[in-house]
Amino acid sequence: MSSEILFVSYREINKIINLKINDYVKAELLALVNRLNTISIIKKAGSGHIGTSLSAIDIFIWVKFFQFKTYKKDIKKKFRNIFFSSKGHDVPALYSVLYSLGIINFNKILKLRKIGGLDGHPDISVPGIDANTGSLGMGLSKAKGILWAKKYLGKKGKVVVVTGDGEFQEGQIFEALQTISHQRLNEIIVIIDHNKIQSSQFVKKIIDLKNLKKKIETFGWYVRRCDGHNFKKLNKVFNKFSKIKNKPKLLIADTIKGKGISFMEHTKIMRKQKNYTWHAGAPNNKDFGLAQEELIKKIKLKFSEKLLPFPKFININKKNETKSNNNLIEIH
Repeated sequence: MSSEILFVSYREINKIINLKINDYVKAELLALVNRLNTISIIKKAGSGHIGTSLSAIDIFIWVKFFQFKTYKKDIKKKFRNIFFSSKGHDVPALYSVLYSLGIINFNKILKLRKIGGLDGHPDISVPGIDANTGSLGMGLSKAKGILWAKKYLGKKGKVVVVTGDGEFQEGQIFEALQTISHQRLNEIIVIIDHNKIQSSQFVKKIIDLKNLKKKIETFGWYVRRCDGHNFKKLNKVFNKFSKIKNKPKLLIADTIKGKGISFMEHTKIMRKQKNYTWHAGAPNNKDFGLAQEELIKKIKLKFSEKLLPFPKFININKKNETKSNNNLIEIH
């Protein structure tokens, strides 16, 4: 297998962003290159959480690029929309999206889990990160506190938080569901990345959540459910949310852990074995090579279908970093 770790630079991603094409097609292109970049920075780091990053990345793409467009100039403004993931171990995907938006620079993205680089879980010292997360079950409470402060200070903006389905076994989640509704903090949107797998096992085998939609609705929430990898359906749900003013909103997004890399998708793995094996850790050289090859084929196919030029790939493998290559000292 090749020793290359291929990556799509901000310069190339920005070309995609500026294309005059349908938003759904653009989202698909961005999702593909961000999947490649996510597994590449995990491989380079030697550790990270692949499965949950790949299940959440389409949600990140739609929210950050299309639903609540994030601009670098606005990331510190008090009236901005707040977005974070409570299950902070999916941060490699979020870092990749922030890089694609020009918020995190190239030198930082190459230092995932390295001193002077990017933390393995979100930290607000990193541009574009709105909340420290990783201790599971706390995200809704943080969202509540942030929105309460916004309202108290007279600052506009919504608060959008992604959670894992396993997090809904935490009691603090249900305390927050009650108080958010009771205090009429209706500008909160919660998205459950419902990939059905908790670390290496089915959520329902650890603690079955049963009828989650009905449970949440009993606390006074407006709840919808859709395919979390379908941008049209995500957009449809958000359009409905925009019309609901008297309740907080929650989306149960049905996703696949490891989505986009066939041999990492839980729907395939769990047919043959009892444990999901791509929750954490970097892939070995053989598996990374296979994953990279699959994603590059998908990227080339999608771009060729739309008659678009392929993005250029750069090699971020350590031994090549010392070579004279303008892409490897990219500043933006």
